[in-house]
Amino acid sequence: MRQLATQRRSHDPAAPAYRDDVTGLATRSHAEHRLAALLAHAAVRHAKVAILHIDIDRLKEINHSLGRPMGDACLRLMAQRVSDVIDFKGSVYRLDSDEIMAVIPDVAGLEGVVSIVERLLAHTRLPFELSGRTLFASCCIGLALYPDHGGTVTELMRHANLARRKAQARGDMRHCVFSPELLDDGPDIVALRSELRDALPRGELELRYRPVLCARSGQVVAVLAQPRWCSPRFGVLEAARWWPAARDNGQLDEICSWVLARACRHSRSWFEAGSGLRVVVGMPAEAVAGDMLAERVSEVLAESVLPAGLLEIELTEAGLIQDPDHACVLLERLKAKGVKLSIDGFGSGHSILGHLSRLPIDTLKLDASFIDDCLDNPRRQAVIRSVITMGHELGVRVAANGVASRQQADYLREQGCDLLQGSLWSRMEYSDSSS
Repeated sequence: MRQLATQRRSHDPAAPAYRDDVTGLATRSHAEHRLAALLAHAAVRHAKVAILHIDIDRLKEINHSLGRPMGDACLRLMAQRVSDVIDFKGSVYRLDSDEIMAVIPDVAGLEGVVSIVERLLAHTRLPFELSGRTLFASCCIGLALYPDHGGTVTELMRHANLARRKAQARGDMRHCVFSPELLDDGPDIVALRSELRDALPRGELELRYRPVLCARSGQVVAVLAQPRWCSPRFGVLEAARWWPAARDNGQLDEICSWVLARACRHSRSWFEAGSGLRVVVGMPAEAVAGDMLAERVSEVLAESVLPAGLLEIELTEAGLIQDPDHACVLLERLKAKGVKLSIDGFGSGHSILGHLSRLPIDTLKLDASFIDDCLDNPRRQAVIRSVITMGHELGVRVAANGVASRQQADYLREQGCDLLQGSLWSRMEYSDSSS
């Protein structure tokens, strides 16, 4: 296997203790020793060394929904793909459950390493077959460069990891180069995980309701319920800042259930007051991979006595593409209950396009990255027009996320976009305190 060849090229000892049982890659311990030797050699020659911290997206979901053997098979395949791209340029190591590190010595500079990172992102996102299933995986990558971003093994590995976290916070299949600003980017992850464990029982989570407007009439037709953490220690944190910690803590199911139940209770009170607003509740990729979402939706609708048509479940494109066949079954079950369904982050990297006609969805939400410079970027405009046309031909509404200016709203309305949301209407947002 290529990864074993990579170890031999790196002069890895043959002792089994240096090899990971699942992937055959060298372990963290040997990675640290090897990196120390490379840095000492580079210091003498005034050379540069690149450290890539690679996290396999949603490997925990595959373990949870399809079993550990399937997860291990996926990990082996992804490790092989990383080794294929790194090839003779460097060495590849397994750090942790879903984390891999690549070390590339004698690089000319950042530009050449970024091109390798882009090839890694493209190669690891290709579909693969496991036990008769077509699955999709990908990775997020943090990059640190010696001596630009640190002078020791500890510094460089930490800084590559910080960059990887930043990339992961942006979504699947992203990369980030370390910068000093990341050292001050939010609270320490260990402390944050610890504090988050009891945040829900302490009543520190609240829902922030953000309006969704009809593009033609300008009327609010739905509200998006998003959790945020009002921490006495860290301040008010949006979900993107602490969601990875919740995942690491194993709290996603608990928090998602709380969000769903609380949003439906509030929606019921609005319905009783005469409002016909839908409440939109986003669900992470883990909810798609599991089997409990449809049952939990049934329970919450029964508990809240909310008409099913006033609840919209929003799922990410990245989560659906992980296992399209399973996603189709899940969405059919949800649709049968009468709830509305939408796909968030459409076009953000993973393409569900080939399966779109099979999915019983009501709304496609364009990723905010397409909206940011839509007034000046002809390529963005072409994508927006194409998605709107395709959506309408499929009988699906098209929403735009991330609308920040009146000019953007006017442009999207002219193109036929159905729904709008974003910071332009932040003054209409509403928060409820936990109780």
